[in-house]
Amino acid sequence: MQKILSLAVFMVASLFVNAQKVTVQDLKNSVGSWDGSLTYLDYSSGKPFTMQANITVSLTPNQKGYIMAFEYPKEPHANSIDTTFVSGQFFGKEKIVELKNNGDRGYTFVTEIDSEDGNDHKKAILRHTYTLLANTFAIKKEVKFKGTNVWVKRNEYLLNKRGK
Repeated sequence: MQKILSLAVFMVASLFVNAQKVTVQDLKNSVGSWDGSLTYLDYSSGKPFTMQANITVSLTPNQKGYIMAFEYPKEPHANSIDTTFVSGQFFGKEKIVELKNNGDRGYTFVTEIDSEDGNDHKKAILRHTYTLLANTFAIKKEVKFKGTNVWVKRNEYLLNKRGK
């Protein structure tokens, strides 16, 4: 019984050791306007589709939230604004599993969450990778469906700082 309890404590502790902490201030270099494209995997056809996409990033007045305004010039009905609050080891509801400083003006951080994806709403792990490098910003979403070990690239934003 003690071995089982020790193993359980070790497993729970390892979940917290692997998590990374991020603050909104760690993300401040991505504040601004970004122009580029979104390429996503169309599950119906199995083919990638690319469209123009722009993102404006700002912080909430209390500096605790990260606001992303998504604009699709040729599909304005899809425009949206998403505010995500950063709290310790979480970016919204997603656990931060990796954080890497890419120098003065950049970073890469990765989040994961158990969810579902696809036209038939299959159970999956969703992984988002945010990479800022000076004047480029990329956001990639990958999906690993339950029962598989394969990550599928669901979509990716490739953006350049507006005016650069």
